[in-house]
Amino acid sequence: MGLLSDPEYGSAKWVKILRKIQGPLCFLFYIGAIGWFLMLGNRDFNNETYFSENALLPGLVAKEFNAESSANRFYSELLQEMEGKYEETGEMPVSWLVGKMSQLHLEVYTHNFTLNYPMGQGQVYKGTNVYGILRAARTPSLEALVVSAPFRYISTHQKGTAAGIALMLAFAQFARPQKYWAKDIIFLITEYEQLGMQAWLEAYYGLDNEPGNFYTSLGSFWRPDLPMLDLAKFTSPIDWGEDAQSLNPGKLQGRSGSIQAAINLEFDSPKIKYIEVKIEGLNGQLPNLDLVNLVHKLCVKSGIHHSYKNSYSWIRRNKMDEWLNGIWTMLGMVNTQFPGVPNGNHGLFHRFGIEAVTLEGRDANDPAGIPPKVNSLPTASFYKLGTALESILRSLNNLLERFHQSYFFYLLASTNRFISIGQYMPSLCLLCAAMLIRALSLWVNIQDDEKDTQNDTLKDKAKKDNSAEETEKHKISKDKVSEEVKDELESDGKLEKDDEKEDLISKDIDDVGDGFSVVNMGANYLLVHLLGYIVMNSPVIFSQIGAKYFEYPSEFSVYCGFIAVSVVIVIISPFLPRLFRSGPLTREEMTIMNILVLIELSTACLAIGMHNFSLGLVVATVYTPLSLVVGVIDNKRTRSIILQMKRIMCLLLHPLCFLSLAMISYSHVLFPEEGLGTMISRGKDAAMQAVMFSIVDSMIYGNWLYNVGTCILFPTWIIFWQILCNKVEID
Repeated sequence: MGLLSDPEYGSAKWVKILRKIQGPLCFLFYIGAIGWFLMLGNRDFNNETYFSENALLPGLVAKEFNAESSANRFYSELLQEMEGKYEETGEMPVSWLVGKMSQLHLEVYTHNFTLNYPMGQGQVYKGTNVYGILRAARTPSLEALVVSAPFRYISTHQKGTAAGIALMLAFAQFARPQKYWAKDIIFLITEYEQLGMQAWLEAYYGLDNEPGNFYTSLGSFWRPDLPMLDLAKFTSPIDWGEDAQSLNPGKLQGRSGSIQAAINLEFDSPKIKYIEVKIEGLNGQLPNLDLVNLVHKLCVKSGIHHSYKNSYSWIRRNKMDEWLNGIWTMLGMVNTQFPGVPNGNHGLFHRFGIEAVTLEGRDANDPAGIPPKVNSLPTASFYKLGTALESILRSLNNLLERFHQSYFFYLLASTNRFISIGQYMPSLCLLCAAMLIRALSLWVNIQDDEKDTQNDTLKDKAKKDNSAEETEKHKISKDKVSEEVKDELESDGKLEKDDEKEDLISKDIDDVGDGFSVVNMGANYLLVHLLGYIVMNSPVIFSQIGAKYFEYPSEFSVYCGFIAVSVVIVIISPFLPRLFRSGPLTREEMTIMNILVLIELSTACLAIGMHNFSLGLVVATVYTPLSLVVGVIDNKRTRSIILQMKRIMCLLLHPLCFLSLAMISYSHVLFPEEGLGTMISRGKDAAMQAVMFSIVDSMIYGNWLYNVGTCILFPTWIIFWQILCNKVEID
């Protein structure tokens, strides 16, 4: 700050150079960031995977799995049970699962949980998880491993998981008599996918979500027993919900030790072509790279082909094709990671410090896509899948401590190549640096404007002083004052002149910033962010109003409510900076607002990118161009066409508008044969679902995406819009 506040810094060479090249320099930084990211797909700029944890000893034990026939029997019995007794009711066969686990001599427990759907006007869902614990013979249950599988009904649109449950039961039968286990193994089957897993983990670690409502969130400012004021009378039409915290995890009857790692199984058929390894977790968290490398390596040793995104272990490419494939694999990882939604039950373990991955079995006609040469691959049966699972768990059984040596922040360019945080962060830093350079350039311009104004003020004052001095001398000579009095007056005049110059220097900021108001600027900045906070907490109100007065579903009510709020904000936000002042807005005020929002956006992108790089990269990539073109509009240097183009660009990058346009474009990619009307309708429905899912995920799981959109991007957008819609007067 000393450099920026130095009165002589304006004449420095770097300042003059910065004012001339800041535009091309910011553009160069933006292009450089994109180029840096694309270069990371080249094998010369990434690294080959390796093991950092020597205790894993992958693949050094003899394979002993021999329960293939049991797995086939469990699979057929489970299908018969689901089709016979539970097809119409759509319930989970809890009694059958408990009976089978009991026959395998496991400690079997059931876990009941309840979901009070936060946006469903009183809808309540109840579910049951089933888990069995295989106690290790060599340790007193201090550590544990988890093998899990979600239960999916026959009528679901997703692929089934009956084969994964059958493989789990067969492996439990195989592992039960073994004496080498140093950790307990928990075999867990969850209902309602990630909801059941979230409830089980919260119950396992003793997290108690006490239900609360709007009033309890006020803390000490509100006590229901206060007789003087009943706020509920004024808000009676709105049901804030006594159980707004939604998920009641219940209690567990049986526990094991500290969970070290987890493997989630999603197999719908006893015979598959290859395994897709899923790693993305909640809010972009990733498992330790050693666990990912372990799974890929042991799939190879077990004779099972494996893949990750666009990278397939059985495909050999030349250098250029490998580079392009690495780029697409990285983009696929960014696309999965930035929403912060786990792509499997494994993703909820990461927040508890548990490393976990999902193994999904895929065949030649999988809905996820048909990879090249997949039909020529040999089929992997229950035997190969069982040996792979055995090898993975026995390696994890060797762990002496938690995973900690390898990377937790990385990108994958293929199944055997990765990019560390030190390699991919410069791309995000370049994008944020472009915004910071823009902010510094605006600050330099303010200082130069103040200096010019100060010089003009000093010149005007000097002219007035000279005129007053000449008049005084003329009067003295005319009245024939004595020389002694004349000398005394002259000396007094010089002293007064020096004092006035000192007063000018000390008050130059006040003289220049005649209309500059820190209070007005701060109040507007605070008000804009308060609007973002209100929007973040408004979905419950929109849902209640839509259901009570119009009988609309929650997703439609919330989506329309956001549209209405956005339209109102677009209209009134340009007038907000004028609420706390009577005169016109000054250039200094709007420029300071621009500088603050640039610093906030760049800092937020860096902070988010340190945890979820993909989300920070996407936000910075989309909003950096807008931040570079937005500038203070004056009444002399305004070109209407360029200004209107900037405003249109700003409107298109409104978070809700951008999401809707993205969903419409994506629907066109998936269904290119459909007409424009159908495409818009499908995209609108997808946008409504995306908004609702982000809100519910934020309430139940703690997903960041909705909070980032409402508390960071929305206020940032409002300030950009205010700058573009307010003209300042230039003399």
